[in-house]
Amino acid sequence: MQPADGRVILFILIGLAVFALGRRFQTMLLTRQVWKQSARQVTARKVTAHNAARSMIGITLFAIFVVWLVLNLNRVM
Repeated sequence: MQPADGRVILFILIGLAVFALGRRFQTMLLTRQVWKQSARQVTARKVTAHNAARSMIGITLFAIFVVWLVLNLNRVM
């Protein structure tokens, strides 16, 4: 009876090891997916920030032009 008991314990240990490895693999896959999504979000946020900065520069230049135009029109009139 001892060899059968040993095999049962061996199968239980192998099952636990395979389960633990499977959980590690699943965690690795989920971590990789989250990392990819974060990288995409960083890229998208960077593009959005550059577009916002470009818009702010354009609006500032337009405002400076309008102020310059008003000051020159006041001198003429």
